[in-house]
Amino acid sequence: MSDLETPRTHSLMDRYYEEEREQREREMSLAELSLKLDANDLAFLSMIARRFRKGREDVAQEVLSSALLDLFARIEPGERKLMARDADESAKNNAESIAEENGVRDVEFRSGYWAQQERQITKLEKQREKAEKEAEKITSKNTVKEAKVSPAESVKAPEPEASAEEYEEEATHYPETSAIEKAPAALETQVEAANEQDQTEVENASAAE
Repeated sequence: MSDLETPRTHSLMDRYYEEEREQREREMSLAELSLKLDANDLAFLSMIARRFRKGREDVAQEVLSSALLDLFARIEPGERKLMARDADESAKNNAESIAEENGVRDVEFRSGYWAQQERQITKLEKQREKAEKEAEKITSKNTVKEAKVSPAESVKAPEPEASAEEYEEEATHYPETSAIEKAPAALETQVEAANEQDQTEVENASAAE
């Protein structure tokens, strides 16, 4: 083995020892809990563990932790705050018991974990409530605007028919139209007068002969 590979090997072994120590400390900070699962739950738990190359205990622990947080979020706000306080106090006592059972001075745990989660959940609930109220205001304003527009305004009214007076006004405004309409009658009168004159002249000529 070359001198260049030796430091890397030492570093690798140091990392292995560090991971082992962290794993041991982690196990010493956990309490043991026995669970009984039915065949279906156990089968799927085993499938997830095998698929992602994890131990069934590790998967069960993470699933339970996530499920407890979801349940905590569904509790009524007033009761949730009280339960968070009691849970944090119980967590402190549990940590002391775990340390005593494992023969260590103390174990690391997140103090005030549930109170912190309660504040975060309350904050998210207020933000969601505010967003819902703003959405309701916008919807209400749109409804009022639509109500102000009456059906009569939206439908165009038909144009009124012209009255007799308007027809007379149009005839006055356009006299040439009336003259054109009267021209055939005047022409007919003139023709009749000319015919009568010719007839008279013929009769006079006959009488003179």
